[in-house]
Amino acid sequence: MMPPALPLTRDLVLIGGGHTHALVLRMWGMAPLPGVRVTLINPGPTAPYSGMLPGFVAGHYDRDALDIDLVKLARFAGARVILGAAQGIDTTARQIHVAGRPPVSFDVASVDIGITSEMPGLPGFADHAVPAKPLGPFATKWARYRDGKGPARVAVIGGGVAGARARCRHGLCARAQGPRGAGASRRPGRRALDAAGARRRETARRALRSRRQPA
Repeated sequence: MMPPALPLTRDLVLIGGGHTHALVLRMWGMAPLPGVRVTLINPGPTAPYSGMLPGFVAGHYDRDALDIDLVKLARFAGARVILGAAQGIDTTARQIHVAGRPPVSFDVASVDIGITSEMPGLPGFADHAVPAKPLGPFATKWARYRDGKGPARVAVIGGGVAGARARCRHGLCARAQGPRGAGASRRPGRRALDAAGARRRETARRALRSRRQPA
C-alpha cells in the first residue's frame, strides 16, 4: 500500500529557465522533496542552452537544438510553470510579482535569468554588434548570417576563453562557407587568453592559428 502523499506546505520558486534550474528540475524529478511545491517562472516555454553555443556557431546544431523544453522538464519534475517575466521580488511579503498574474508566494526563491554582454557605452555597438548573451537573439541572428550568401566579415570582441572558443568554431564555419567569414578578436594591448594559464593559453593559441585566426 502506498503511503499517503504529504500536503504541500513549502514553496520553492525558480525564477528563470537557465541550465542550472533545468538541472534542478531534472534532479527533482528523480528525487523530489516531499511536501514542497516547485514553481518555475520564465518568459517562454523554452530556454536556449549556452553550453551548445560553440557547436551552434560551427554549424553542428541548428537553432531549435539549442532549446531546453522547460514545460516537458517541469512536467517530469511535477512542477508548475508560469509563463511570464518576474518584475519584482517582495522579500518582506515573500512574493514574486509577474505581470498579469497574482503574486507568487515563496519560502525559497532562486534566480537564474542569465546575463547580458551588451555594451551600450561602446561607440558603434548598438548599430553593428550583437551580444552573445542572451543567447536566443544572438542565435537567431547568427543563423541568418550563416545561411546568407556573399562575402562577410566577423569580428569577435573579447579575448577570453569564450571569445576564443567562438572564434575557433567560427573558423570551422568559415571554411565551409568559403569567402563568407574571416574572424578577428582584439583587446587593446593584449593577446587572446592572457588571463589563462600558460599551457592552456598556448594550446588554445595553436588551435586559433590552425584555423587562421589571430592569436
